Amino acid sequence: MRTRLKTSEAADRRPARKSAAQKKKEKRRAPGHAEGARRGGQTQEVVLETGLPVALLRAREAVMFHMRPILRAHGFTEQQWRVMRKLDSTVPIDKTTLSSRATLLMPSLLRILKDLEEMELIRLVSSDRNPRLSRVVLSARGAGAVARTSADIERAMKAVKARIGEGSVVRLLELLQTVESRLTGFSLP
Repeated sequence: MRTRLKTSEAADRRPARKSAAQKKKEKRRAPGHAEGARRGGQTQEVVLETGLPVALLRAREAVMFHMRPILRAHGFTEQQWRVMRKLDSTVPIDKTTLSSRATLLMPSLLRILKDLEEMELIRLVSSDRNPRLSRVVLSARGAGAVARTSADIERAMKAVKARIGEGSVVRLLELLQTVESRLTGFSLP
């Protein structure tokens, strides 16, 4: 569902094509900022997305906008970090469980595990029950990387939570857990 907010006809005066610099600047802009801000005393039409899936994506992007630079500084992609933070240095985990906990499809997880193993951040260990199967555990180097990255992520999350409001964050997490629990296993009539 879209809600249109008319603010003026200034959009008619903009050039038809944007320069590469303008496109690059727009990509770097934090998500969630409305495109209808006043420019030089003129305004333009704003379209706000109010559908649940898009609203959830926009909220995620608003948070991740602050986390991505930290992950890049530590040499991780978002997906690699999701895997790393679910691993432990002493308790091996099977790939199926890891795939579920990191919310990654198995083919993506296998590619990520290969990269992390090449970076010597994880180790594959044989399963006790079935030697043909392997489980995943952090290496000493991986555990150190997780500790360093986690400290920086936690500092950023404190600032994000302070900006949103601690009570709002708690309510949001409760609502998201409600959405997940009520929709898991649910099928439309």
